Amino acid sequence: MSESRIIKKTPEMEDYEEETGKLAIWKGKVNKDFKKWQIKKQKDTIKKEKIETLSLSREERKQIKTELKQQKEIGKDYKHLIVVENLHKTYLLGTTAVAALRGVDLTIDKGDFIDIMGPSGSGKTTLLNLIGGLDTPTRGKIFLEGRNISMLNDNALAEIRRERIGFVFQFYNLLPQMTALENVMVPLHFSGKLSKRGKRKKALDLLRLVGLEERSHHAPSELSGGEQQRVAIARAFANDPAIVILDEPTGDLDSKTGIMILNLIRDLNNKGATFISVSHDAVVSEFASKVYHMMDGKLTHEGKIGGLKETETMQIRRKQEAEINKEKCKSLIFRFFFANQGKNQIRVSDIKDSIPNLIIMNLPEHFNDILAELIQENNINGIITGDILFLN
Repeated sequence: MSESRIIKKTPEMEDYEEETGKLAIWKGKVNKDFKKWQIKKQKDTIKKEKIETLSLSREERKQIKTELKQQKEIGKDYKHLIVVENLHKTYLLGTTAVAALRGVDLTIDKGDFIDIMGPSGSGKTTLLNLIGGLDTPTRGKIFLEGRNISMLNDNALAEIRRERIGFVFQFYNLLPQMTALENVMVPLHFSGKLSKRGKRKKALDLLRLVGLEERSHHAPSELSGGEQQRVAIARAFANDPAIVILDEPTGDLDSKTGIMILNLIRDLNNKGATFISVSHDAVVSEFASKVYHMMDGKLTHEGKIGGLKETETMQIRRKQEAEINKEKCKSLIFRFFFANQGKNQIRVSDIKDSIPNLIIMNLPEHFNDILAELIQENNINGIITGDILFLN
C-alpha cells in the first residue's frame, strides 16, 4: 500500500489549528472537522459583508452600485475616442438571415474626419447607426470614450445620444414649424443645463459659427438646401458632442452647395471637431483625414470610389475657382491690414469675418493656413498665438 501524499499546509489551515487546537492534516488527508470549519468561516464572512453593506447609507450603496455598473460597461481603458471590435450585425427577413456587417474593426481619434464610402447595401448606414447608438450589434463591441455602449439599455443609449453624439442627416430633419434658432435650441431643452437666455445665446453663437446668424428667425421652408444643412450642423453641436455623425452630408445638395458645406465641416474639423461620414460622393473623401471603403459588410483601407457626382471637368473647374478665391482672400487680408494700421494685436477671427462668407466657404485650404502662409512668405511680419496675431 502506497504512502499518502502530504498536503501542503495553507494559512487557512494554520488559522484553524490556532483557533481549535486541532490538526487540519492527518496522514495526507484533510480533516473532516477542518472542512466543516472552512464552510462555517465562508458563511460568516458573507454574513459580515451583508451586515457591513446594510450599515452603509443609501448614497454609499448607490455609489458602489454605480461603480460596479461602470466597471462592467467599460471593460477596457482605450486611448482612442471610438474603438469598434469585430462588429457583426445580422437582420432577420422572415426566415432569412441577412448579414449587414461581417466583422468590422475601426478606431477613431479625437480630431479625425473619417469618410466611409461604398455602394448601397454595403453596410455603411448600419455601421453608422451602431456607432451612433441607434441600433445594437449582434456581436462585437463599440467603445465610446472607453465606455462599452454596445451593452447599454435603451435609456442609457438615449443619454449617450443626447450628451455625446451629434447627428446630421441627409434630409436635414429640421422641425418645419420652428425657426432656425428654435431648431438649434431643441437639444438644449432636453439637456436642461442652461437657462432660457443661455440656450438662446448658445444657439445664436452656433448659427454665427455656420454663417447663418442673420437667418436665425427664418423657418426651414424659407431657407435653401445648403442653409438647412448648416442649421442641422449647428444643431448637432448644441450639446458639445464627442463626435458628429454625417449621413450623406452632400447627398441632397447640388455640387457647388455641397462644396460649401464640406468647407464648413473642414473648418470645424480643423478647430478640433471629430466627424464620421458615410457617403456616395467622392468629393467628401478629398476633405476627410481618413478614407475607408466598405464592401459586403467589411471595411477596407484605400480603395476610394470614383466620382459619383463630380466629373473630371467639374473637379478641375472647382479647384481653379478655389485657387481664385484664395487670391481674393489674400487681397482682402491686405486691405484689412491697411484699414487697421498702427495696431499691434489683431484677432484672427476679426480678419476672417471681414471676408465674404462665399469666399471663405470655397477656399482650397483652411483660412488660418492661408494667413500662416503669408507670414511664412514674409508678406506679413507677425506671429499667431491662438486667435491673436501679434504684429512686429
